[in-house]
Amino acid sequence: MNSSPQGDPETIQAPPDVLRVVIDANITLAMFLARRDRPLTASSKRVLLSLLPSANFRWLWSPDIIADYERGALAIENDARIQRKAVFDRIGFRLFLAALRLPPPVEVSATTLRAARRRIDQATRERDRDLDDAIYLACAVDGDAQLLTSQDSDLLNLGSIYEDVQIVNWPAFAGELRNRQLLK
Repeated sequence: MNSSPQGDPETIQAPPDVLRVVIDANITLAMFLARRDRPLTASSKRVLLSLLPSANFRWLWSPDIIADYERGALAIENDARIQRKAVFDRIGFRLFLAALRLPPPVEVSATTLRAARRRIDQATRERDRDLDDAIYLACAVDGDAQLLTSQDSDLLNLGSIYEDVQIVNWPAFAGELRNRQLLK
């Protein structure tokens, strides 16, 4: 297993048809944050919204992932430090969740979720043992995802592949989207 947490967009392997991905909350929530000192400058991650209707892209989700996105949004809105520096687009976030829910969720099996929790629990550094992130791994496995993208060290430090799903950071993911001509 390659232990590079960065991922390499040139080596990401997937069938040429639909790119099936799981996107961690940190990247998802960043789409709806705007810095107060530059309110008209959108996050580079916001380009993902344009992919939701694409026939060549499938954003995989489960009810647990939606709940994690919602918990993250609430945490952002209740964090005075973040609120001093950024504005959270709650309306855009709600519209995104409605659009995301149009395709059916991935049915995550208890067996897959337990295996993902065991794998995360084996991390050498205690700070990389966030068992809540097992929902992303399990959804990726049971949803036959090619990619899981995250900025969280707990997922990235698992290695570049988990059960045939490549785990990549945002730059590697954006590079893969450009390689597939899904982003310009």
